[in-house]
Amino acid sequence: SIASYKIPESVDVVVAPSFVHLSTAIAANTSKCLKIAAQNVYLEGNGAWTGETSVEMLLDMGLSHVIIGHSERRRIMGETNEQSAKKAKRALDKGMTVIFCTGETLDERKANNT
Repeated sequence: SIASYKIPESVDVVVAPSFVHLSTAIAANTSKCLKIAAQNVYLEGNGAWTGETSVEMLLDMGLSHVIIGHSERRRIMGETNEQSAKKAKRALDKGMTVIFCTGETLDERKANNT
C-alpha cells in the first residue's frame, strides 16, 4: 500500500480515489505528506442536487483537495470552462486546494497539436 512508502516531508502526494472509496482512503491515511482529493465537486452549495457533492460535503469529510475540469468530465459530461471555473471559485473560496485540469484532448496530444 502507498502508506508503506517513505514520503519525504518536502513532497506532497495527492491521490484521488473514486467517491465510494474516499472515506476508506481518509481513514487509512497516516501520512502528513499524502493528501486525499475528490475527483469532482458540484458547482453549487448545499441543496437539493440529487447525486451531486458540494464543497461543504467534501470539507465535512475532511478533504482539502479536489480535481476540477478533468478531460473526461469535459468530453463525456460536457463540462464547460465556465462550469469548471465556477466550481474552482467555490472550492477556493472555501479554502480547498484545487487541481484544475486544462489542456488537450487525447487526439490533439497524439497529433502534437498542443
